[in-house]
Amino acid sequence: MNTNGNIYQQYAYSYPHKQAYRELPPMTLAEVWQQQPIHNLFAYLHLPFCEMRCGFCNLFTISNPKTGVQEYLQALQTEAQTYRDVFPDLQFEAYAIGGGTPTFLDVDDFEQLLSIFKQDLGVDTHGKYGSIEASPKSITPEKIALIETYGIDRVSIGVQSWLEAETKSLGRPQTPELAHEAIQQLVLSDIPEINIDLIYGITGQTQQSWQYSLEKTIDFQPVEIFLYPLYTRPLTGLEKMNHTQADHRLALYRFGRDFLLSQGYEQVSMRCFRKANTPYPATTYKSAIDNMVGIGAGARSYTQALHYSTHYAVNRKAIKAIIKNYYLKNTADFNQVTYGIYLNKEEQCRRFIIKSLIDGGRLDTELFELHFKTKITDFPLINDLFEQGWLVQNDSIIQLTAAGMEMEDFIGPALFSSQINLLMQEYELS
Repeated sequence: MNTNGNIYQQYAYSYPHKQAYRELPPMTLAEVWQQQPIHNLFAYLHLPFCEMRCGFCNLFTISNPKTGVQEYLQALQTEAQTYRDVFPDLQFEAYAIGGGTPTFLDVDDFEQLLSIFKQDLGVDTHGKYGSIEASPKSITPEKIALIETYGIDRVSIGVQSWLEAETKSLGRPQTPELAHEAIQQLVLSDIPEINIDLIYGITGQTQQSWQYSLEKTIDFQPVEIFLYPLYTRPLTGLEKMNHTQADHRLALYRFGRDFLLSQGYEQVSMRCFRKANTPYPATTYKSAIDNMVGIGAGARSYTQALHYSTHYAVNRKAIKAIIKNYYLKNTADFNQVTYGIYLNKEEQCRRFIIKSLIDGGRLDTELFELHFKTKITDFPLINDLFEQGWLVQNDSIIQLTAAGMEMEDFIGPALFSSQINLLMQEYELS
């Protein structure tokens, strides 16, 4: 398995990527979910708005929309009610609210967003574990109070760097003072878990400046810290800036990993570090095999064999058109699935392996073999990963080694099927 010197291929947080989705013959929600379990689901709500579009961002979002927020919330409510009307017995075991930046909304609209999720879709935000995305510029005491009121367990906030010159080079004008004030408010709140995102590989970043950002983050003692390698993706601001420098991401990753391990954090995955002796709240939801309902333009939903969403885009003009089309949908439209991808048994197995290894670093072979009625060793690439020293097995659990974790962004894409790669390439060329 040859990396050709490039271990940073892609963050495989899900599989297949929406670039592989295509038009489908229309089906109703009842047809899609026929004979599918609806009592152990993940709920996701997507808000495709931010106060600014960071230079590294290729998410389905637009910055600072002047109009359309109320129209979006009305459509979101209609979509939530459509699911609840078709499936009165939906039960969600975990949830997330993301985007975009949900806290971009003003206080009244933010409360409406949370109410739609809880009242119309029926998510038990108090009784189940859930997370919400925020930014230093958009979080306020009033919004923190609403997060507390709705019982949301975790707030993830992107700082990226504690040095203004570095955030500026990311196309993100943000002062350290603003970030400090925002996180201090969160730390003093009753929200149980705070996650802080940092980025390494920024133009001009050194080991010393990276250490400064790590130390500044540790001062707040967040439950989680995510370390993201910088990617310069097509159609992003960073690509247009065309910064060039030596790639020192691996050295910075190793330094950051070792620093956090020395400060009482445990490594969960390549990106995620969690404070030692802070277990995750219990949940019966297993992301590798259980289903998900997503609402909002850009949200994906999936059953075992079908993943679906609205259309996908990266450039602003196309995203705006998709969002505008979302505004115009009625109940009948939301009851139709027309865009997505079917997963045969092999693709479902690949997804299980990717989600297990990349999203937590643990692959339960007993669960895999029980669910798919096949041996994990039937996948030759698993044996290749063992030979590379990137996997280790303890009883029924296969885990990434330390060397394997730093290779996650190579391992994930290496497990993609040739068919999925072809569909993604066709999308990029279209």
